[in-house]
Amino acid sequence: MRRPSVLAGLVALLPILAACGGSELTVMVMAGEGDEQQPVANHQIVLLPFNRDSVFETLAAQAEEAEPQIPADLQAQFDSVAAMQEVWRADEAEWAEAREALQNLSGRLERLDRRSREYQQLYRQFDGLESTERRLNNTREQAFQAFDELQRQTLARADSARGVIEAWEDIAFIDYMDIEAEILQDLGREIAYDTTDAGGAVTTSLPDGTWYIHTRLSLPFSELYWNVPVDPAATDTIQLTSGNAEERIKF
Repeated sequence: MRRPSVLAGLVALLPILAACGGSELTVMVMAGEGDEQQPVANHQIVLLPFNRDSVFETLAAQAEEAEPQIPADLQAQFDSVAAMQEVWRADEAEWAEAREALQNLSGRLERLDRRSREYQQLYRQFDGLESTERRLNNTREQAFQAFDELQRQTLARADSARGVIEAWEDIAFIDYMDIEAEILQDLGREIAYDTTDAGGAVTTSLPDGTWYIHTRLSLPFSELYWNVPVDPAATDTIQLTSGNAEERIKF
């Protein structure tokens, strides 16, 4: 059964959201950090004329059982997996660089007379580089094995935690779609859906008033979650970056 108090708690927002007029809004989705940011193409965004998080928060507060929390040690384990992945990738890159140098040196040796002084000098370099390449290969393989083992353990724990959380959400949030439909009816508005172009941008025309830009971007072990308020009458362009996102564990 729908919980009337949820909708009642949101009524105060409706006059603001129901402002008249209309403006164009451009939303850009960017992945990465700093100078390494890249636009995210073909990515769906959702624009809602109300704050979906407020509805979920109210439903969670009214749930008969408290919301299950992600164990702190599981969060720490995810952080360790991400750190170990970075170590493995660094070792992988160092090994690949040594292997490429070894292959280039091997090609030079094949074109030289084995009796020449240059061949003898390059061969000594090759011998030393070959030893380095073997050592780096062992190091990167060990780094991958350690990363892979911890990742498997972490994902197994995450599966268990996800089952508990999803079971709670199925009960606590059962009324969400009904509440959403009633809010939209009261506002006389619809949710807008669109997809970014090759430049990571989407431009849409919206009635003036507060809208909430919602989307998610998957990372290796987490996701960036956006629910950003914006008024197209006051802001014509907004970027979604890691700076205005919430990073969440991805189950």
